[in-house]
Amino acid sequence: MARKASSAKDPAPDLEFRRLTERLASGLPPALVVRGEEGWYRHQAGLRVAELAAESGLEVCRHDTADPEFRAPALLDDLAGGALFSGGRLVLVRGAGELLRKGSRHYSEGAMKAILARIERPGEGCILLDAPSMRADGKVAKALNAQELLFSFRKLWDTPPPWRPDPRNVELVQWILGRARERGLQLKPEQAVYVAAATGNDLAALDGQLERAAQSGEKLEAAVVWDPGASPWALAEKLVDGQAARAVMGLESLFRGGFVGKDGRRESSPEALVAMLGPAVSGKAREALAVARSGGPPRSGSPRQREAVAARVQLRSEDAWARLVADAAGLERRARSGPAVGVNDWTAFALRWRLEPARRR
Repeated sequence: MARKASSAKDPAPDLEFRRLTERLASGLPPALVVRGEEGWYRHQAGLRVAELAAESGLEVCRHDTADPEFRAPALLDDLAGGALFSGGRLVLVRGAGELLRKGSRHYSEGAMKAILARIERPGEGCILLDAPSMRADGKVAKALNAQELLFSFRKLWDTPPPWRPDPRNVELVQWILGRARERGLQLKPEQAVYVAAATGNDLAALDGQLERAAQSGEKLEAAVVWDPGASPWALAEKLVDGQAARAVMGLESLFRGGFVGKDGRRESSPEALVAMLGPAVSGKAREALAVARSGGPPRSGSPRQREAVAARVQLRSEDAWARLVADAAGLERRARSGPAVGVNDWTAFALRWRLEPARRR
């Protein structure tokens, strides 16, 4: 029976990667999809597929829809033509969701038909479709899912659930411990929590931290570089949850070093940070206030997201949530009307709405 292309609870990324590895052990398939928010696992999948392609003597052809030089006709040539100097081709397409999504400027019906034809009539080589986002009900996704060749990699959970609040047990910390062992580092769970707090939920950045620590020979605390607010959206959660210490460190890091946006580009403008942080904080606070006023459970989002919101609502009274929403809205208005809103303003906000650790458990 084919796996569902999407489910309410996606499998753990390491289990999904193990499934991919086991499938590749029997040889390269004609095509496969690696999708999901966790780019580190997608990258590792691409490395493994490229390694097998090299061992098989395949010519590797790379295309990326985010590249300004991307041209759909060149991709079609690689999909339809034979390899010049080898027995076949590995055609690696990054940003493949844009290629297959109707309405996208890179949508190509010809490419979709060529991929489907390869799936139905396997030939020499392989097609690897890498996509942060790809519809599960699209023709290509459905065809590959039917053959168990669609692999989804969600973000690792980095916040403990209310019923098991120990941060040492979350997926992200366990991943850090495993990668540290692979690099010859013996970390205690508390040290892995420290690395996660310093870096955020960015596996590539975490891998770099561990490599730096392994090569430096210094104590972990000296080798790790603090960059806890990898995004305004993660920082917004710390602010509304009253995690003042972590929020202040994240604010300092983001306002000094910038952040990586959802498009993969680094943004260093303080104005851009304020423009994203304000709505993110207001949105999460308004969501909590709406649930508090309703008296019922959250109704939108995945089960995990609903659990997180339900736990957040319990942190403050309905009146406190209303005042926090008004405070955040005031910062947004100030930012839009002219006077600069900067790190000091948001630091003051974090301190005004801080909660004691015991209250957050």
